[in-house]
Amino acid sequence: MTVATDKLESLRSVTAGPVATDAASCQRFAVDGVTPAAVVEPADAKELCEIVRWARAHKAALVPATSGCYLPIGNPPAAADVAVSLARLNRVLAYDPGDLTLTVEAGAPLAAVEVTLGEQKQFLPGMTAYFERAAVGGLVAVNASSPLRFAYGAWRDFIVGMKFVSGEGKLVKTGGRVVKNVAGYDLSKLLIGSLGTLGIITEINFKCFPLPAGTATFIAGFQELEAALTLRDLVVHSALQPTVIELLDSAAAQVIGSPLLPATEWTLVVAASGVEAVIARYQRELEARAREAGAASFVAHTGEPEAGEHPDALWAGVRELVATAREKNPATTVVKTTLPFTNVGPVLAKAQQVAARYELPSAAHAHAGSGIAYL
Repeated sequence: MTVATDKLESLRSVTAGPVATDAASCQRFAVDGVTPAAVVEPADAKELCEIVRWARAHKAALVPATSGCYLPIGNPPAAADVAVSLARLNRVLAYDPGDLTLTVEAGAPLAAVEVTLGEQKQFLPGMTAYFERAAVGGLVAVNASSPLRFAYGAWRDFIVGMKFVSGEGKLVKTGGRVVKNVAGYDLSKLLIGSLGTLGIITEINFKCFPLPAGTATFIAGFQELEAALTLRDLVVHSALQPTVIELLDSAAAQVIGSPLLPATEWTLVVAASGVEAVIARYQRELEARAREAGAASFVAHTGEPEAGEHPDALWAGVRELVATAREKNPATTVVKTTLPFTNVGPVLAKAQQVAARYELPSAAHAHAGSGIAYL
């Protein structure tokens, strides 16, 4: 994209920070071959409002981002004149461990936020790809899905309020900082998953969760998709309440590359949390249900391993599966589908048939209890 020099000069007059126009800075925020002509980094929400007003007056298209990890999501942009990096809006503004509430600026990396919460034995269930780099504002704007959605819900379920800059350059507040907040319309839900088209998120209020007393990982291997889904259904319709139910085909397992995954066509990976007695119950009942479903293998990881890979490394691989696939082959196309969880099996089976027909390499991964599938 090209923006007239005089426009860029006027942009410099509304921002205290630099207006970068070098190729390297602009290329970081290129989307589907559309590269912005400049990059700005507002220091606060007030400065961001000025930038949006400038864009409105000059009919310039803005691309809000921080790390840029999730920019490829959505349709190719019709225009991208100026990228707005929120990297400097990265502070924790308020945190009340006793009330389980947190307020952070949108440019704060999720990994850094989790470190802050971990010091108080709390966390956000945002187990998403690009975990180390992605900022919370971007994750919310694209509604990035997490394997933990099965137990904790999506972003909308633990966001209690936010602030954003509207297309008119006004700072808008919606919701509040406490969980019991009922005043006004909950506009936060509109911003979640809007890809930045309805406004630029600047601040988010979260409900946090206490870290569980203990966790365990259970891995069942299957040669048939139907059998893996049978175990999924037996678990979902039981009294058990696992935190994660993930389904992987053999190609996805190869991308992850964990020695803990079996060499079967399909793998169902289940995580559970609780005290030792609860974990023991999960092991007994999941193993029995895996046998009932016809599992080729079943392994329980209920404590610190004496040797070999730690289950945490496996879960990091599952979390980063999409990122790893795109890193290994930048031409990789990822299709994310949101379905009733009962339709995950038919969709994955059909996708594999289509890929085989056209001789396309493919991999399948699903949050099998939530109905989110990646192809």
